Amino acid sequence: MRDEIGAILGAIWVVKCEIVACDRVIFSAEVEFVATRTPDGALGILPRHAPAAFAVADAPLRVRTQSGELSFRVRSGIVSVSPGGVTVLADSAEEADA
Repeated sequence: MRDEIGAILGAIWVVKCEIVACDRVIFSAEVEFVATRTPDGALGILPRHAPAAFAVADAPLRVRTQSGELSFRVRSGIVSVSPGGVTVLADSAEEADA
């Protein structure tokens, strides 16, 4: 039964995430989780997170999708959380080597 509940929640509890650098959109998809670092410490964002904005200096950023986890490198930016999703606006961002 636990696996069934997890499958149901996995299908329901996702949030739209976009990672945007100055010159292009790096990533855009529905995710289950976003993790990065702010000047104040670690940050984890789940679907239905309260609206907020956080500074990101030079930090790794991980997203978990239904098909796996992806890693990015973000340099100088802002993470914005709204009812519409999570948006990362960065001076530069790139997918980290796997």
